[in-house]
Amino acid sequence: MMEQVRGGQGPALHPEERKRVAEIIVQRVKHRVPVVVHIGAVDPFTAIDLGKHAKSIGAEAVGHVGPYYYADRSEYEIIEHLKMVDRALGMPMLIYNNPRYSGYNIHPAFMAKLVEAVPNIFGAKLAMGSVDEAMAYMKLVKAPFAPYALASNLVSAMSVGVAGTISPPLAVTPEIGVELVRTIDAGDAARALALQKDVIRIHDIFLRLAGPFGRTVYCEAMRLRGFDVKMYPRWPSKPLSREAYDELRDLFTELKIIGAPARAKSA
Repeated sequence: MMEQVRGGQGPALHPEERKRVAEIIVQRVKHRVPVVVHIGAVDPFTAIDLGKHAKSIGAEAVGHVGPYYYADRSEYEIIEHLKMVDRALGMPMLIYNNPRYSGYNIHPAFMAKLVEAVPNIFGAKLAMGSVDEAMAYMKLVKAPFAPYALASNLVSAMSVGVAGTISPPLAVTPEIGVELVRTIDAGDAARALALQKDVIRIHDIFLRLAGPFGRTVYCEAMRLRGFDVKMYPRWPSKPLSREAYDELRDLFTELKIIGAPARAKSA
């Protein structure tokens, strides 16, 4: 019997579902690239449980969004939360600075304190991080520290030391993101600029359609990629309009992410 797998949206999954998703990913990747399993949770005990499981199945690192919902937590409480998780796991940790969802900002000076207290933190996703913001983190946080910024400014960001990007839209179109990073590393400026423009267009359509349709845009994008998605997100969400769907499909076709749709035969 084929097992149904629910991927993504960790905070909306039961911990056992999160563990099963992690197992499938680690099994499929087979250490070809490092796997970072996100264990972020409101409380440290759930994060530790998820982290111990991730470590036991062979994940190379864990990710942790700043503990969310209780946005009135002090810096002391947030640092102690992550220290507690780190003491229990003792493995590399990537921090997500996502003020929109956690409710507070881990600004550069705060991040410096956090990395001092939890040396296993190797980097941070700056959810809406500009190049200027990333540079402020690199200036204040003790090296080695790898900031990950927006994919839409990756060419300029990587030129000043940003490590890469963690981009939800590029999770649906990973080929373009991987090629962009490799092209930047290879020093092919013309090709990198062309790919950067494609990435900007991908980000734009996801951000625009997310306004009226929420995460349904990800559902339809994954279906266009050939995945038999039953439901996404994990709550009722407005279907894409025909116009929005056609715009998404046409962009994916133009960028050769998917093949051109077959033309209907004339009578």
